[in-house]
Amino acid sequence: MSLNRKKIIICSAIFVFIFLGTLIPSRLSFTTTPSLKHRLFWLNKVFAKTDIKRGDYIMFRFATKYINDGKPIKAIKEVVCTPGDELKVNGKDYYCRGAYIGTAKDTAMTGDKVDNFKFNGAVPEQSYFVVGHIKDSYDSKYYGFIKRDNIEKIALPIY
Repeated sequence: MSLNRKKIIICSAIFVFIFLGTLIPSRLSFTTTPSLKHRLFWLNKVFAKTDIKRGDYIMFRFATKYINDGKPIKAIKEVVCTPGDELKVNGKDYYCRGAYIGTAKDTAMTGDKVDNFKFNGAVPEQSYFVVGHIKDSYDSKYYGFIKRDNIEKIALPIY
């Protein structure tokens, strides 16, 4: 192999590593909370409202008085109810399309009182109800619907 060809291969490899190094961090998300079954997600941009389906994981922005002093944070949760689905709250039990999706608690793990989201009816257009996978997950049972405008990416589980 000629010296020129080696230089081209090495330069090409360096370019590929630099290019991937700028893309991959913005496409991967690692979650440390135990509220999901998965820890590592590949993030894809959401292009249309039809991109989001029941069972998808989404990364979204939201603000709550209980976390980060009310400043917006990002979270990943699973979509369990989509626009038009029937959401029913019976006491503290939540159902989507007649299927049980979880029970709200009165207190957080810290012992602080939390308010429960109350709603009965069809999920509004461009709104989604999301949950985590453990009983202590802070999710839509407490903060309500996630609006389509607050969804940043679809999160595909890797591990």
